[in-house]
Amino acid sequence: MMTFRDALLARTGGEGQPSLKAVAEGADVSYEQLKKVRQGKSGSTNADDAVRVAHFLGLTLDEFLDDNLAEDRAAIASIYSQLSDDERQLLRDAARGRASRDRAASE
Repeated sequence: MMTFRDALLARTGGEGQPSLKAVAEGADVSYEQLKKVRQGKSGSTNADDAVRVAHFLGLTLDEFLDDNLAEDRAAIASIYSQLSDDERQLLRDAARGRASRDRAASE
């Protein structure tokens, strides 16, 4: 798992990535605070802002902080694309069944 700063650095400012300013505006968080984090003057930000940044980038906070996520998703997508329609349906059905069991267990 990455620190908030590492995740922010990895997901902003690069080619095809939003600028820090765009993230701050889109997530409705302080640009100055994110700039301090990027520069290493502050190690992190508050939890609410971290969640907003992650959501702006289309991720949960856990996904945002997980440096292996993109690699894992690419591998899963590659394997999934090789499955037959029947195999894909089997996976979807299994996932729905697990979600139902998890929901029932939490009630």
